[in-house]
Amino acid sequence: MHIALYNLTSTTKFGGVESFVWDLSRELARRGHAVAVIGGVGTRREAAPGVRVLSFPFVSRGFWQALPPLRRAYAEAKLLERLTMALPALPHLACGGYDIVHIQKPYDMAPALLARRFSGARALLGCHGEDFYRGDRGLAKRMDGAVSCSQFNARTVAARYGFTPTVVFNGVDITEFQHRKPDADVRRRYGERVLLWVGRLQPWKGVETAIRALPHVPGATLLIAGDGEDRERLERLTVELHLGERVHFLGALPRTQLPRLYSSVDLLLATSTASETFGIGLVEAQACGLPVVASRFGGFPEVVDEGRTGLLFPPGDHVALAAAANSLLDDQNRRAAMAAAAPGWAAQFSWEAVGDRIERVYRQLMHNAD
Repeated sequence: MHIALYNLTSTTKFGGVESFVWDLSRELARRGHAVAVIGGVGTRREAAPGVRVLSFPFVSRGFWQALPPLRRAYAEAKLLERLTMALPALPHLACGGYDIVHIQKPYDMAPALLARRFSGARALLGCHGEDFYRGDRGLAKRMDGAVSCSQFNARTVAARYGFTPTVVFNGVDITEFQHRKPDADVRRRYGERVLLWVGRLQPWKGVETAIRALPHVPGATLLIAGDGEDRERLERLTVELHLGERVHFLGALPRTQLPRLYSSVDLLLATSTASETFGIGLVEAQACGLPVVASRFGGFPEVVDEGRTGLLFPPGDHVALAAAANSLLDDQNRRAAMAAAAPGWAAQFSWEAVGDRIERVYRQLMHNAD
C-alpha cells in the first residue's frame, strides 16, 4: 500500500504523537509499504529507508493567537495553523497516488477528505487526545475509519463523534528499550533508593506531586529527566521544600540514553492529571524491567498491569504516591517480581504487534472501498 502519514508537527517538534508517526513509518516501510511522512517546514529528522519526507509551509498558531479575536481561542488557532499547511499540501495529497491518508489530529480531517474526493484515497482519523473544535462532528462522520491510542481515548472520541474508533495502542521499540547493564555512577551519585520521572515539564504532568511526595519517602532521591515551561517553578518549589540535595533536574535527555537510565533506578513515577491518553514512557520503562508507580488517570491504567508491573494512585495525591513508592522500595522481592514481569507485559506494545493491528485497519479500509 501507498500510505501518507499526515501531521504538521511530525517535522516541527518532538513529542509522543511525533514519535508515533516516525516509528510507524519505519515499521510500515519494513513491511514493504511505500510511506510518506508529510509535515510542516521545520526540524529535519532522519527517515527510515523507504520513507519519504515532504514538508510544506504554514502560518504558526502564534500568529493567529496574536490577533485579539483569537487570543484565547486555542483550538481555532491550531485549526488555522493546520489549514494554512493544507493549502500547499493538498495538490500533493490529491495527486500522490496514496491508498491511505492517515491523519493524527481531527484538525486535518478537511484536507484528508478533499484528498479522498480528488484521488480516492481512504481517509483515516488517528486520535491521540481531545483536539475538538466547532464543526468537527460533521467532518468526523465522513471519515472512512478511526483509530485511537487507548480505550480511554476511544471513549472520549465516541462521546464526541458518536462512533467508537478501533484501539491501536502506541508502540515501543523493544529492541531499543530493554534492560541494560546498570550505570554504577547513578548509585554512586544518587544513593540506593532512586526514583525517576521522565517527560515534558508541563503543569498538567503533575511533577509537583512527585516532588511533594519525596519528604515522605525516606532516603530517596528523585531524578527528573525532561524540560519545559514548568521547570523554573518546580526548581523554586524544590528550594522552598529544602529538597535541593534530593531532587536533581537532568534536563532533556536523548532517547538513546533512556534505556540505561531506566535500568539503573528503582522506580518510575508518572504523575499526570490531565491530557494523558496513553503513556509511552511507562511502556518504555517496563520494557526495560522498571516497575512503575502511576496516577490512575487517562490511559495509564491500560499500560500498567496493576499489582504485577506497578501500582496506581489517585491523581494529585502526593501522600498516596509516597505510600505506594515506599511499599515497593521496602519490599525488594516484590519489586524484583514486578521487574521480571514488566518486559513480557510491555511486549504487547511492540511495534511488531502494533504494526499488525494497523495493517488490519488499513486492509479493512481498502476492502470497504472495493
